[in-house]
Amino acid sequence: MAFSHAEEARSAVSTFMRAEVLTARLEAMARAEPEVGNLWRSEIALAEAVASTGLEGIRISEGDLLPRIAQNGSQDADPTCAELALSLIRVLKAPGDPLARPVQAVRRFERAAGTGMGPGVGPDDEPEGQRLDDAEIEGLFAELRPGDMPILSAARAAAGYAALSQRTNPIVERLIFMATESSLRGRAARRTGPEDVLRGLSGRVDAQWVSPPALALSHRSFLPWLPGSEAGLMTLGTNLARVFEAEVGRFALSRDWLRRGEEAAQGRGGRSRMADAVQAFGTAPVLSSALLAETIGVSIRTALTLLGEMTDFGLLKEITGRRTARIWAVPSLGARLAARPFRRARLQGHTVMPSAKMQDTARSRSRDQRAASAQEMEQTFSELDAALDQVNLLLLGRRQRTSN
Repeated sequence: MAFSHAEEARSAVSTFMRAEVLTARLEAMARAEPEVGNLWRSEIALAEAVASTGLEGIRISEGDLLPRIAQNGSQDADPTCAELALSLIRVLKAPGDPLARPVQAVRRFERAAGTGMGPGVGPDDEPEGQRLDDAEIEGLFAELRPGDMPILSAARAAAGYAALSQRTNPIVERLIFMATESSLRGRAARRTGPEDVLRGLSGRVDAQWVSPPALALSHRSFLPWLPGSEAGLMTLGTNLARVFEAEVGRFALSRDWLRRGEEAAQGRGGRSRMADAVQAFGTAPVLSSALLAETIGVSIRTALTLLGEMTDFGLLKEITGRRTARIWAVPSLGARLAARPFRRARLQGHTVMPSAKMQDTARSRSRDQRAASAQEMEQTFSELDAALDQVNLLLLGRRQRTSN
């Protein structure tokens, strides 16, 4: 529904402006210290992917992902759930630019999320009447420009997809949100270095996003993701601000890790490769001995020695708990990945293939219904735009009075 009063729209703008101020602080910190920003975003990508699946009723923990990439024989978690989360992590770490290539980006999101119905379900399998055509996807981003409010603009793009797809792909909606925010905050650097053979858990983050919507909505309790409604926008903005306040402290922990690593590398002699190893983990915070050896150009034996020293310094955590084919991570990620899941992951209301009933229901929905949903969403955001214009005029008037 649209905002019932102009005052409510202004309140929503105020909520999002507060969130934008907090994100600006985190964004500035990440730009000033790229290595620290990469560590911080690596952890957020992991947490957001797990939270995003959780909002769809898939109960899975970060610790369920390790068996899928370590091949240690543990299959407590549903492999389908773990594969979905790993797929989302890879997209979050390199979402591309939906403003420049909207169709390519969104189709990739749909493949990663299995069109919101489970991994392995292609967009062509989606029930008729729910899949957006290329022109509709392009229209989601047509009016977005650098300088727009990133969070509110990202919510608009996600809400537009939600309205046209009839809410069948909420995971894709959240990927659109984060990718749009990333594009509006600046172009990410192209990925360099070896391929991430750990399937998303390692490697650099090629993104500028700051706002994790699913993490915000599951920070204290599971709240609904409704980017196109008045209540949903207020819930999103309020809870994003709460997450940002907590993440400022988490960012400081990543900075402290880098500082301690640099201190450990000092005074170890000219032949020591400790500094290179610290830099390698700053770029790719989850590595095996073979990957570390390849990255910094040393033998596996030397890499194992460095890994042991860094573990003794408290800079790394071995997360597989075995004597061969081991994997190490920075402590913040290691604590998440090595954690034992508190219960078996399972699907709850997240079907792998659309049922016949779902397909019949979808076919009964007309284009007129989709257009009506999109129009209602546009009305909500139009009122927000009007309230934002009023705020801008007020600030401009204050500046003019100050200058006079």
